[in-house]
Amino acid sequence: MEIILTKDVQNIGEAGDIVKVKDGYARNFLLPQNLATKATPGAIANREKNLARIKAKQEKLHQEALAIQEKLSAVEALEIAAKAGESGKLFGTITTKRLAEEILAKTGIEIDRKEITLNAPLNRLGKFVMTIKLTSKVKAEMNVNVIASEIIKEEIITEEDAKEEKAE
Repeated sequence: MEIILTKDVQNIGEAGDIVKVKDGYARNFLLPQNLATKATPGAIANREKNLARIKAKQEKLHQEALAIQEKLSAVEALEIAAKAGESGKLFGTITTKRLAEEILAKTGIEIDRKEITLNAPLNRLGKFVMTIKLTSKVKAEMNVNVIASEIIKEEIITEEDAKEEKAE
């Protein structure tokens, strides 16, 4: 099925492109999500008229993304404090939602958590790198430094200790 993309779709194309996709993908995902319209002769003619407006809008979004990328790159590292054990392992994992909240608090820039990808799960102390996809062409990398807010002593409970506690 031929469709006209109304928004950028990863691995498919950019807004305004006419692409051919499988019928089911178009019917079940692209069309209901308003990411595309069917490529009828009328829609194609309308696209031709609006192509300059679509390209100008894309260029504006690209320039905004470059400005955001510059602001994010100005931040040397994002420091996040979390409870950790003596071995450096965190109690829980730092999520992309928390990273987005920290970016908003530190820079004032609102980032969708779905646009953040990590090179490794943030479940221990240390330095990590996250990639933020601003547009299909603009990505920003940011360093994340996970530090301990509190170090909790880890107790190793053996079977004998557990039996003694039950006996008491």
